[in-house]
Amino acid sequence: MSRIVTGWISTLKAIALAVTVVAGIRYHKKVKPYLLVGDAMQKTGLIAQLIGGAMLSFGLASPLLLEVQAQEARPVYLFDTQCVSNGPGRAREETLDVAVGRKVYRSYLFLGPGSREASITCRILPEEREDATGAFQSLLLDFGMRDNDRGSPPNVVTVYLDGVRTASETIRPGEKVMLSLNVSEANNVAIETVCSAQNRYCDRLYFFEATLSPDQFPLIVPETDSPDAAPEESEPDSPREI
Repeated sequence: MSRIVTGWISTLKAIALAVTVVAGIRYHKKVKPYLLVGDAMQKTGLIAQLIGGAMLSFGLASPLLLEVQAQEARPVYLFDTQCVSNGPGRAREETLDVAVGRKVYRSYLFLGPGSREASITCRILPEEREDATGAFQSLLLDFGMRDNDRGSPPNVVTVYLDGVRTASETIRPGEKVMLSLNVSEANNVAIETVCSAQNRYCDRLYFFEATLSPDQFPLIVPETDSPDAAPEESEPDSPREI
């Protein structure tokens, strides 16, 4: 009887330690809203394995163990995976509040095609796991052009999964589009922005959401708004070239 009690106490101590470590990771890790990225996910997975081993050693498999294991799969910010930029245009990460359709949105990255094109390609699974499927089910993208760029030609935005064209949208100033894509069998995601006018300059495309999820997002119909005026914008935070 005493051995059983001792086992329970040891298991509870292990759980308490794990919860404390996870809380520390979440507090000190600077992440974008609602997202937990790579290294924190790996630490959480290791903790889940340790807890699982301790509980199984005492024959204590329970719904708590299942809940801990389920926490390993979390949404990931697309541009925090292994990404490279391409094209004569540029891709830059910066936090900036912009007005689209007379509404304010927070952008975390922009693609600036200039008079030609800009693109970014991301490997969403490590090379050693490229044969794995089902790590992510969905990619949610939300992007648009600012209200006060209304003199710009439209941008043509195309999304490729493993090199295959999957979606394409034409975005004009003051418009915003949200896409939900099935990436359950994809290892790479590429987003290409091409200026629709060869002899003119196209303004930037801003990204408000780019989330990889282990769950399937519902089908989203693209929404667009065209404003008549352009509200003021905030100053950007420190930018980082990709």
